[in-house]
Amino acid sequence: MALLQVLMLLVLPNPALLSGPDRCGVHDSSSSNGMSPWLQSLQCHNDYKTHVDCKWKAPTNTTLQVWLKENNGRSEPCVHFKDEKTTKDGVVQCRYKTSTLGIGINHAVFFMNNQTTSLCSSSKHSSLDLVQHLRARPPGGLTASEESEGSYRLRWSSPYPPSSSLNQNLSYQLSFRTQGEDGWTTEAVADTSARLERQKLLPGRRYEARVRARAGVGRWSKWSPVASWKTGDDLGQVPSLDCVLDGEKEVTCSWEVSRELAYLVTYQLKCQRDPTAQFEDCCVNPAVSSDPRGTEVRYSCPLTDVDPERLQLKLQPAHNAKTFQSHKHIRPNSPVQVKVRENNGVWVVEWSPPAEAATKLLYQVRYHQASDQGSSVQLDIPEGSTWVNILGTSLVPLQDYEVEVRSLVAPGAGSKYEGIPSEWSEPANWTSNKAAWSVSKLIYFFCGVIAVALFLTLYHTVPVCRKEVVMWVDSVPSPGKSKILSEIKSSSSPTLMQSEKMSICSVQNLDRVSTCSSEALLWPNKSTETTRADQSRSCWNCDNLPSPLDNVHGSDTSSMSFSGPYIFCQVSYFHKK
Repeated sequence: MALLQVLMLLVLPNPALLSGPDRCGVHDSSSSNGMSPWLQSLQCHNDYKTHVDCKWKAPTNTTLQVWLKENNGRSEPCVHFKDEKTTKDGVVQCRYKTSTLGIGINHAVFFMNNQTTSLCSSSKHSSLDLVQHLRARPPGGLTASEESEGSYRLRWSSPYPPSSSLNQNLSYQLSFRTQGEDGWTTEAVADTSARLERQKLLPGRRYEARVRARAGVGRWSKWSPVASWKTGDDLGQVPSLDCVLDGEKEVTCSWEVSRELAYLVTYQLKCQRDPTAQFEDCCVNPAVSSDPRGTEVRYSCPLTDVDPERLQLKLQPAHNAKTFQSHKHIRPNSPVQVKVRENNGVWVVEWSPPAEAATKLLYQVRYHQASDQGSSVQLDIPEGSTWVNILGTSLVPLQDYEVEVRSLVAPGAGSKYEGIPSEWSEPANWTSNKAAWSVSKLIYFFCGVIAVALFLTLYHTVPVCRKEVVMWVDSVPSPGKSKILSEIKSSSSPTLMQSEKMSICSVQNLDRVSTCSSEALLWPNKSTETTRADQSRSCWNCDNLPSPLDNVHGSDTSSMSFSGPYIFCQVSYFHKK
C-alpha cells in the first residue's frame, strides 16, 4: 500500500500548479513567544487514512479560515463541520480530506482571512536594492554654546567610533529655526561643529537645532534630538509673544526675557478689544517661572472672553521701580552747637536744632567714656527740649567723656510722619570732677567708726569685768569656806567615808529658846519615818548633840562623801525680868 502511494506521487502532476501560486511561506511558531491565542489552542489529528480533523477556540468578532499545506507546497482550506457530541461552546472544528498520510508527511496548519489571502496570491515580491534602503546612524550629543559678539557654536559627535573608516566619508546637515515656526533653515556641514553668526539670529528669541549624517552611500540618517537655546536680549526689540488658543474665547499668551533684563525691565501685556478703544492692561499679575538653568524668565498670562479675530496685543516695557512715600521716609539733619557746662555738680548738655527743619523733632542723647565707647548711655529727650542734665554722681571721677545728639521725626497729626534718625552730631568733650562725700558715704563711714570703737571697748572691758566677778564670788561667804571644813581638808588622817544624817528641831520655852539638831538622815528612809513624829514633839539638849566627827565611821574607801551643809545648834537663854 505504501509503495502504491509513492508511485502515485511520482506519476500524477503537481497539484500546486492547479491551485494557483501561493507566494507565502510557512513559519513554524511553536517556539515563538508571539504566538496568537487561537494558534495556541489549535489541535489537529488524523485517522491515518482519509482525513485530518482540527479544532480551535475561535476569537470573537473575527472570521478566520484554517488552511493546511503539505510537503509538496500545496495549500487547501479545511472545511468546517460541527460534531454535536464533541463540539463545545466557542470551539470550531474542520476536516481536511487527504489520502497523503504516512511517515515523513507533514501538514502545516495556519489561519487566513481576506487580507492574507490577497497578500499571498496576487502580490509581487520583487528584489530590493540595499543602497536605496541604507542609512547612517544619527549623530549624538548636539549642544549649543554662546561665543563672542552674539554668535553661537553648535557641536555634535559622530555616530561611529573614531577608529572607523566611515568617518572619512560622513557629511552632515544642520537645520535650525526659531521655536514655534514651521520652516527650518538647513546648511551643509563637513565637520562635527558649526558656527551661527549673529546676523542669522534674532535677539531675544528661542532657537532649536537638529543635525543628521550621511555616509558615502545610502540615504540621510534620522534627525538627532533637538537642542535649544535663547539668544541675548536687545533692549531695542520687544520679545516674541507666543499665544495658545485654549477655547473659543480663552487664550494664554507667554513671553520670555533673560534674567538680567528681567531685573531692569518688566513687560506689561496690553490689550485693545476695539479699534477705537485705547490699549489697557489685561494682565496685572502674570505667572512667572524659570527655565531649568535659571537664565531665562518666562511670563504667562491667561486671557478670557476675547475675540481672537479683533483683539490687538502689545508688550509695553516698564522700568522695575520701588515707590517711597515722602512723609514716611524722612531723615532730618543732625543738631548743631552741642555744648556741655557744669551747674552745681550737674553737667548740662545743650544743643541747637538743625537749620530749616521742616517738621517737629525729637532728640536722643548718648554719652560714654572716651576710652570705652561700647558702654554708652542713651537718653530720649521729649519734644521741644534742647537740653538735658547728667548727674555728676553717675559719672566715674576724673574721666574724659563724650556726648552726641541726633534728631528724630516727631509723629504729626493725621497722616503720621515716619523716618529714620539723623546722623550723630559732632561729639562734645568734658572731664568729670573728683568724687565728693555723699550723705550715704558719710553714714557708712560713721557706722564703721562706731563699730570699731564698740569692738575695742568690749575687747578691753570684758576681761576687767570678768576679773571683778571672780573677786566678788570669792568674797561671798559659803560653807565651803568654813574653818572646820578647812581643818578637815588639811587633816592628815586617812580618808574616811562619812554617813551624813541631819535632824532639825526647834524647842521654844518661856524661859529660853533652844535650836538643835538631832540625828536624822538628810533623806529619810522607812526606818526613820516612824521616829520623825516623836522627834518633832521633843528636842534634845544641844549640848548632847554628837560632834560631826563622831558620826564618821572608818572605812576602807579612799573618798569622803559630803551631801550638804551642817547646821550647828546654839543655845540661847532668855531671862525674864
